[in-house]
Amino acid sequence: MLSRVADALFWMGRYLERADHLARAVGVTSSLELDLHGVLADPVELEWTALLAQYQQGTPIHRDGADAVTAVQRWLLTDITNTGSVIACVNRARNNARSIRGSISPPMWRELNKLHWRLSDVSFQERVAESPHDFCEETQMGVLLFHGICDATLIQDEGWHFIQMGRYLERADKVLRTLDAKLGLFVAGEVSDLPVSVLQWAAVLKRCAAYEAYQRLSIGRVEPERIIEFLLTHPEFPHSVRFGLNCVFQSLGVVSGEPVMRGDTDPGRTVGRLVSDLTYLDRPALGAAGLREFLSLSLQRCGLIGRLLQQQYSLQ
Repeated sequence: MLSRVADALFWMGRYLERADHLARAVGVTSSLELDLHGVLADPVELEWTALLAQYQQGTPIHRDGADAVTAVQRWLLTDITNTGSVIACVNRARNNARSIRGSISPPMWRELNKLHWRLSDVSFQERVAESPHDFCEETQMGVLLFHGICDATLIQDEGWHFIQMGRYLERADKVLRTLDAKLGLFVAGEVSDLPVSVLQWAAVLKRCAAYEAYQRLSIGRVEPERIIEFLLTHPEFPHSVRFGLNCVFQSLGVVSGEPVMRGDTDPGRTVGRLVSDLTYLDRPALGAAGLREFLSLSLQRCGLIGRLLQQQYSLQ
């Protein structure tokens, strides 16, 4: 496969996953803000500032006299000048898809193009000032439809596997960042009240599309230790870090042409080590400080995996 095509497929998968996760995070944070009003003195500063920091976003410019929350929501969702916004990520995914139309199925292109135009509608974007719910839901459903069409219409050859690598590497990175950001708030003493803690850990699950799945296993108990273990190590949940990186590992075996268990490439060895660490993670032995160190190291490894893939397959 040409490196140009592999690059476009890989980043199309990454950008769509990034848009999906950010849209979900904004929607969940908007709902959490309502729950925290009257409980915390300044939920805006606590939650929205933390979200900006998690996504490495600067302070947005307040336009048209918008309040702080509306300014952040517009910045993260609809501001095309913000390269990390949802609309910018969808645009980048679409541009990548357009450059390789012959390597994806026509229904994939049509769905991605439809999503782009729906989110670009000015009147639709203006409703974000009232509530971001519709915009966030439209993004999430559009990304889900795209991947469903992808799996149903595309031959699962090297091209499909490059999409999966981008998708699941980005997902693992975002789940790790979500956990790291939330632990940072607790270690810093920003949150000490038990009811607030329960609300915020439930929000962590929702940001990772994991609330219902976790509830089925834990019967309503929102316990940080269980949540962390679930999101990091569950082998069968599609949004756990272990599941995502194992998908990357399997796809690497296909595109490299090597037996998957050998991990004979630099990206394969790096992913394999991280999957092994997650598989045999001794959660009770880590403690809070050890866990934050593990999350930080895992994020560094995810970044390294992306760079090694770039070197191996000339991805830009």
